[in-house]
Amino acid sequence: MMESWDEIREWRRATRAELLARRLAVPRGEKQRVRSLLCDLIGEHFPELRHARIGFYWPFKGEIDLRHLVQDFLAFGAEAALPVVVEKQQPLEFWTWQPRMKLGRGIWNIPVPAERNQVQPTALLVPLLGFDAAGYRLGYGGGYYDRTLATLNPKPLTIGVGYEFGRLETIYPQPHDIPLDAIVTEAGCARFRRHDAPLGAAGRSDEASNRQVDDKLDEALKDTFPASDPFDLSQYSGSTYASPPCFMHELDPAYLGFMSASETIALMNALLEGERAGARGVAEIAKQAAGVADRATLRDIAKDEARFCAMLTGHITRLGGTPSVETGAFYEKLIALKTSCARIDLLNRGQAWVVGKLQDALPKIGDSALHRDLTNMLEVHERNIRHCTEPGTDPG
Repeated sequence: MMESWDEIREWRRATRAELLARRLAVPRGEKQRVRSLLCDLIGEHFPELRHARIGFYWPFKGEIDLRHLVQDFLAFGAEAALPVVVEKQQPLEFWTWQPRMKLGRGIWNIPVPAERNQVQPTALLVPLLGFDAAGYRLGYGGGYYDRTLATLNPKPLTIGVGYEFGRLETIYPQPHDIPLDAIVTEAGCARFRRHDAPLGAAGRSDEASNRQVDDKLDEALKDTFPASDPFDLSQYSGSTYASPPCFMHELDPAYLGFMSASETIALMNALLEGERAGARGVAEIAKQAAGVADRATLRDIAKDEARFCAMLTGHITRLGGTPSVETGAFYEKLIALKTSCARIDLLNRGQAWVVGKLQDALPKIGDSALHRDLTNMLEVHERNIRHCTEPGTDPG
């Protein structure tokens, strides 16, 4: 076990040289395969980059080339910037970049924008030679990224990008080392900590996946709930929210105060059973609603419940779990009640149960994509409780 900084520094120097030699020796065809796979993984796991200000890198010494991916994000409305060394042993600056713009030569002859238009990124794609299970990065040894991250406020989302052969048991992190938020290799995507700050000044969200699910739900729920059960939720469970398997479940996030992967999956399955029960139960009571407005309100609630079933199913699958196929006992209890007032009261208590579960769990969720979706689920349930308690709501 190395303890002195001299020992660690020498080990890092030797490990850095070994990993760089391996990276330079990767065949061209394998480079193209890994690049394509990583671009897909980054697009799947970080859709928020479509509206971020992305600091990326010009590929150097065999680094994985993400320039085409960044151009794809620009088409969605993102901005991009390249790192520039303006003074040795000082933090980097990031200068605005656009395709086909005039470039100059920076340190080590790496291309940089010809004009200095300095911006602060909200997300960074960071090249790495090696990495460990705590998210610490082994780079070239100049310390530029660590110096830069120590000065940026708010801290950007940091995503390390490299080859799986760079995985190390530890890099023996020192006080000046700053861990990354996530690392992506051809083996998958690992997230190490939740990142709360919104990405991009516009604060826009990607609504395309929700619209796809809503379109399917509109078709399933048309004609104000036909006699056949409209909630065959299996049709919503895969295409919109599922993503490639992530090796986050190999980590132990408990040391960061987050729930473990198994605890997270158990929570989501409990919520999934409850949402499935709610979707089916609301469909039943909507059939008996007296007013058109009340039927519309209940229909919207049913759509929300079914949409969250799809969302939970996708995240459970992504984290390596098996989605429950059970329907919670709430459904039978709801249908057994005879009066509409009693049913609405129980419906609200059921939604309040979900709200309580989410309020308790959200501070312990370390996966940023899941945290975002569960936050939306909490807000929607709080809104639906208000809608069901507004004066004039009388479903029958």
